[in-house]
Amino acid sequence: MHTLKYVNGGSMRKNQGNVFDEYFTKPEISKILFEKTKEIISQYENLEKFTWLEPSVGDGCFYKLLPEKRIGIDIHKTAFDTLELNYLEFKLPKKPLIVIGNPPFGHRGVLALEFINHSQNADFVAFILPMFFQSLGKGSIRYRVRDFHLLYEETLPHNAFYLSNGKDKDVKTCFQIWSKNYKNPKNEFSWYRQKEKQEPFAKILKVVTVSLAKNRECGKEWIFHKKPNFYLSSTFFKENSVVKDFSEVKYKSGVAIIYAQNAPKQRLNRIFLKADWNKYSSLATNGCRHIGKSHIFQLLADSGFVDD
Repeated sequence: MHTLKYVNGGSMRKNQGNVFDEYFTKPEISKILFEKTKEIISQYENLEKFTWLEPSVGDGCFYKLLPEKRIGIDIHKTAFDTLELNYLEFKLPKKPLIVIGNPPFGHRGVLALEFINHSQNADFVAFILPMFFQSLGKGSIRYRVRDFHLLYEETLPHNAFYLSNGKDKDVKTCFQIWSKNYKNPKNEFSWYRQKEKQEPFAKILKVVTVSLAKNRECGKEWIFHKKPNFYLSSTFFKENSVVKDFSEVKYKSGVAIIYAQNAPKQRLNRIFLKADWNKYSSLATNGCRHIGKSHIFQLLADSGFVDD
């Protein structure tokens, strides 16, 4: 199999604690997601014409739900009549096809991305994925999905998985349905796909990444020499709030929020001081939350500001 790469060109690291990423989906969760997949796809197509394909069958939580026209694949031998091979080396059939399942994630979701992109001959892909596939940030892995459009996504509940020893496993994940031929305009939007070179809401404020974390130092001008209106920690677990001094920024890494000269400062102050940062952040697989520029922009849009 070819070497999997990050966005920056580096090679993907292995998950040494669980080489095959074998977190099995609980049957009741699989059932809910399978029914949701049928509900969404049936809005666009007749389900009867499709063959269903499960690329990482495992214990069969999805495979057992599929209709007769189905294909099962797993890198290991399973208890079912499935193909024992690497999905990334499998040539997909040229017929109406829905790919569904819980693929291995790999480090930073690189392997899950490969499973999606390898499914390009399919009409729909419905996968459980790491939470950062929901991120709208500039470097989000979701923008590396090729030739598919996101139709639907939801966040999975606590302890949706179990390990091979039967113990519950809580992995922060989402479920996404991608389509070859249909679009959901809401899910197609990206702050960073706009034609204008300037960032959104540039007439109101600018957001600068600031960090003194090892190997990630940046934005020192706004730490030592200039004073922004607020700092905001970019990583947190339970609660977060804007602060006036960089020394209060968690993990020495965050963003500086700098108002434009003619910005409505009092209105902006109220918005940032009262913001629910659990809503305006992305949940990571390990349970922490991340805030990027896109979350700031979404907060402004939801608060009634219009990007001119």
